[in-house]
Amino acid sequence: MSAAILAISPPAPPLAFSAWLGAAGLSVCGLFIVQYFPIQAFSISDEDMGELVKDGHYINLAMLATAVASPVIFSLWSSILFAVGIVDYIIENPRGGPQFMLLSLVPVTIGFMTSAVVMTIGSVIGRRVQARVGALLPTFSPVDLVSPARTSTIENRCDQRRLGPRIFLLK
Repeated sequence: MSAAILAISPPAPPLAFSAWLGAAGLSVCGLFIVQYFPIQAFSISDEDMGELVKDGHYINLAMLATAVASPVIFSLWSSILFAVGIVDYIIENPRGGPQFMLLSLVPVTIGFMTSAVVMTIGSVIGRRVQARVGALLPTFSPVDLVSPARTSTIENRCDQRRLGPRIFLLK
């Protein structure tokens, strides 16, 4: 799809071309990651993986979660870049006049609005779930901010969940 878009005629404006090229690059990087994890983890049993992530001694859980989620994040940003390129191409395309521009922009605008509504609903649901079970779910922080004054409280809460105190900061 990316190759077909980059070969479009008339040539794409610079912003659209750059956005589409960035989207293609992110898609390829996400594909590399998706292909890499199964090969790397092929020889690891469920028991071994549980031992590796236990207490965060071998693998930091926040880093592992970030690595596993990166293809989804790349896909999101790739989609955003792709959409920006489409909008730029529609606006800067001189052929057809305003009526054809509107014919293209209306469905894209509806798609953006629908996506924004779905993301808002997802955010509201996430906040409600967090409020309901907030004491049960740890909040991850990428920085180890365990101070001596908070260590005993955090260690007690972490021991109850069987997670190491240096993996995350509980808020």
